[in-house]
Amino acid sequence: MSIKVLLADGNAVMRPVIAKVLMEEPAVELVGEATNLAETLQMTAALKPDVLLLELHFDDESEYPADVVKAQILLHAKCVLAISLWNDTEARALAESLGAAGLLDKAKLYSELIPAIKQFCPKVAVMKTSKRSTNELSQSSTSLTKATPEAA
Repeated sequence: MSIKVLLADGNAVMRPVIAKVLMEEPAVELVGEATNLAETLQMTAALKPDVLLLELHFDDESEYPADVVKAQILLHAKCVLAISLWNDTEARALAESLGAAGLLDKAKLYSELIPAIKQFCPKVAVMKTSKRSTNELSQSSTSLTKATPEAA
């Protein structure tokens, strides 16, 4: 059983890079890519992903109240992981307000994305053996804990 992931990121440069990381993991199925918040809400409702990988800042974010966004994504996605280039108090607060299980630094996604899905979304599915080692998961978990809303 694969983990269905919806990638929601408005950055046309980063999105394909993140998609490639997801597609390298045999236990992950990238079910869609949203480029703005409107698409994110529509695709989350239609695809009902196991994991929504959600950029915290979109050009159209001011058009949607945060409580509506949170209600919509949590209704349809089993787990939400926020991603951002900023990992400050404001970003952690925003991730927490949207119901994200964790906040990941975009600059570290290559090494931390798959371990973060395993750590923060364990109820989604038991992942098949990965290309990444258990040791890498342990190292990433330590650094991710500092970046999560719960650690704020």
